[in-house]
Amino acid sequence: MHDRAIGAALAALVCLSVNVAAEDAGAPATAARADGSSTRGKAPIRHPGNATASQGGVGPQSSVELPAGAGAVRSPGAGNAPQPGTAQGDAATQAALDALQAPVLMRVNYYRALAGLAPVAAEPRLLKAAQSHSNYLDSANQMGHYEDKKANPYYTGNSPFDRIDAVHYDYAEAGEVVARQPSSHPAGAVDALIAAIYHRFIILSVDFVQAGPGATLKPHQGTDELNVTVDFGAETLPPLPPPSLLTVYPVVGQTNVPQDFDPGEEFPNPIPGHRLVGYPISIQVDARHDFTVESFQIYEMAPYVPRRALEAKLLTHATDPETPAHAAALIPVLPLAPATVHQVVFTGSVSKTSVSMTWQFMTAPESAVTMNFASPTVTPGGVQQIRLDGLDREKGPYYLCYSPANLVKSLVHETETQIALTTSSECDPDTPCQVSVSASYRSCAKPFAGGTFSIAQ
Repeated sequence: MHDRAIGAALAALVCLSVNVAAEDAGAPATAARADGSSTRGKAPIRHPGNATASQGGVGPQSSVELPAGAGAVRSPGAGNAPQPGTAQGDAATQAALDALQAPVLMRVNYYRALAGLAPVAAEPRLLKAAQSHSNYLDSANQMGHYEDKKANPYYTGNSPFDRIDAVHYDYAEAGEVVARQPSSHPAGAVDALIAAIYHRFIILSVDFVQAGPGATLKPHQGTDELNVTVDFGAETLPPLPPPSLLTVYPVVGQTNVPQDFDPGEEFPNPIPGHRLVGYPISIQVDARHDFTVESFQIYEMAPYVPRRALEAKLLTHATDPETPAHAAALIPVLPLAPATVHQVVFTGSVSKTSVSMTWQFMTAPESAVTMNFASPTVTPGGVQQIRLDGLDREKGPYYLCYSPANLVKSLVHETETQIALTTSSECDPDTPCQVSVSASYRSCAKPFAGGTFSIAQ
């Protein structure tokens, strides 16, 4: 889904200039726990919502349920095989993770590698803390970074600090992200976390070297619900990188970049009052550096015409407390144009070193998935053959949703793209009955293809 480059033509347009000056590592701020007590001078555990005392997380505003009278069947998917473009990790690391946890860590490290960062290694104590929190969120039907039900069997501490402290992980820096998705695809949950800007800042942090992925999956009101927690940390910080190391996303020359982002599914909301915006662009440095933004802009590029500046909201720590002091972001107020090159221009300073960077990426083309029926009409008790063309298999299993459910006797995936739907005999033979079918990656929410057919003699 995300290629590393679009060829020499784009790569040649990258410009990075750095004026070398003295480095200033700075120092992490003294932290306080959620209840105000001391954390013995430790840096705070970074997580979305920390600055504004909100829960944080990525997911729908409410649990997704099947519409009344509808049914759904999940496709087989690609099995447990690693998705294309994901980092494999060493055998020992993957052996310690289960079938839900492993794809989460692999996808995290895929994005880190794409951004030029070292992978994070699976760490047993962080794994325990993250899995316990995902179990708690699943059983309590909640999303966020705080636990408030002490009687819950999975309760391990109110805050991320409490939970990480409970497993005796003596961190120098730590962070946490959580997602709740109406999906069965763990890698897809990480895609959602990367799209959510406050969560991306944590996943692409330079100073984290270890991580623990926790995940649960269970049926919920006729759909699937996936809870993912990733705890990041470093007991010993890696060497301080030079000021010239800028982590940007989308990365230089990246293709197939998503066009849009729903800010209402990130908590806190980074751009309230907007329903669908452009895919966020971010830049960040090591948290030990001082970071200043002078100019940050995005342009739409087209052949033979001047570049066009896009209206975007600039997030910096000075104007948005949830944006960390070592990062900044641009969120275009409108979705980006498909199959279009975009140019980003940044100037600023990192620990008193002047830095500027210009890079380009290309958005994904419009990828239409079509649903085709073998016949516009089938008899009661007959079989309708359904075929999906243009399916993006990397996005994982999808859901076929149908209504009214009483008119469908069974629905079977013969292959990932070929489906046999057997109708029921409840339709009045003298009255045509309509069956609606749609396909979605998220438990019938946001369908990407659909159609109808009739049942009649």
